Amino acid sequence: MSARDAADRKMFSPVYRDSGRSPETELCDALVGCGAGATAAGLADQLARRGRVIGTRAAVTRRVAELLEHLETESRVERIADGRYRVVPGGRMRR
Repeated sequence: MSARDAADRKMFSPVYRDSGRSPETELCDALVGCGAGATAAGLADQLARRGRVIGTRAAVTRRVAELLEHLETESRVERIADGRYRVVPGGRMRR
């Protein structure tokens, strides 16, 4: 297990989510509910309100931004002109 995976396990704790779901899936599911898209900060706040993450706002926002960039390279999300992200219609959804 990499250091990043260990950090994700703490931040996206199984206590706060289904144990079989990845942080990437949590983000995609949160984005699906944001029809107009969302920023990394907005998603971090939404996940915190829903009890899906633990940690400081800055740390969670930073990790959400990193995950969104990774998902963008996998064509699962896209960044729109104003900086918000949204799920790519028909994009690959892994559980």
